[in-house]
Amino acid sequence: MNIYVLNILLTFVWAFVFLGLVKSDNGKKAFCALTGVQWILISGLRGMSVSPDMYSYRIRFFNTMETPWNRLFDNFYIVYVDEEGKDPGYSVFEKIIQLFTKDYHAFLFIVAVLFFTGFAVWIYKNSINPLLSMMIFDSFLWSFFALTGTRQTIATLFVVFIGGYFIKERKFWPFLLISLIAFTIHKSSICFFPFYFVSQIKITKKYIAGVACVLPFLFIFRNQYLNVLGSFVGYEYAEIENSGAYGFSTMYIAVAVVSIILLNRIKEFCPDYKMYYNALFMGALLIPLVFVNPAAMRTVQYYSLYLTLFIPQFVPCFEKNIRIPIQAAMIVMLLVMTNLYGRTYTFFWQ
Repeated sequence: MNIYVLNILLTFVWAFVFLGLVKSDNGKKAFCALTGVQWILISGLRGMSVSPDMYSYRIRFFNTMETPWNRLFDNFYIVYVDEEGKDPGYSVFEKIIQLFTKDYHAFLFIVAVLFFTGFAVWIYKNSINPLLSMMIFDSFLWSFFALTGTRQTIATLFVVFIGGYFIKERKFWPFLLISLIAFTIHKSSICFFPFYFVSQIKITKKYIAGVACVLPFLFIFRNQYLNVLGSFVGYEYAEIENSGAYGFSTMYIAVAVVSIILLNRIKEFCPDYKMYYNALFMGALLIPLVFVNPAAMRTVQYYSLYLTLFIPQFVPCFEKNIRIPIQAAMIVMLLVMTNLYGRTYTFFWQ
């Protein structure tokens, strides 16, 4: 059976047992833990053929193994003063893990444990509907965070899962420190730094209208937009043929439209609505970059994780007697739109 389909089926089983039958905080905790373990196994045990990036990261891993510590720390000066190379913090992270293991697949497994433990805790503490949150991840976000990203997966753990807590608690200096660490691991994480300042902007009609007016402007001048922003986030490339992420962008815009329609209702049920709306808007304003260079989707991914918390907030906006059908319809739509059925998977020993 397709490993991704099996993951979905097991997720439904755990939801039935721990969210449907148990219906307690411990049940929610067990559901998040088990679904997190599933993704740890899928991500951490993946074979070299699952992602083309696996080979380049493997070469870099063994190069780091042969590099002395002083040279790794010298790289910070070379990268940020001489402006040669990039992301020196990732090599230090590799070297730290190599104190415990020299095996590349063990390294990937540790990265998976770190990221998906953070993700499971994040969903447990913040989501009002863990099943729907996991379905959103399982349908649209899994490929990047579980299979292809390594440097950025670690950076995301720092700025979103840990940094997001500091943003919510309005603790700037810890957030600044965690952002600086993440920046050395993957340069694109800098695009999440402004979220500290915009996360609590009031959601008004004028504000929404302003975002709606700016977005077409950014699409029209997307090449110039990338030229300006690309050097900061690490994607200063020329236009690429067949760029864009039409399925993801369509879903994203649809979520934005629905969220605006439901704004008054969401305000009643969701104390963190300002953070979720602003994350949605920040991600939307970065999407035009993807239509110049698909790699710029990595800048959107930091904010896209908030969809796993925001979309479940739509369900309580409806009458109680139709909430279950609404949730079921959302899940069916997510599974139909995803491409997980066509993806192949191999374990590292195959």
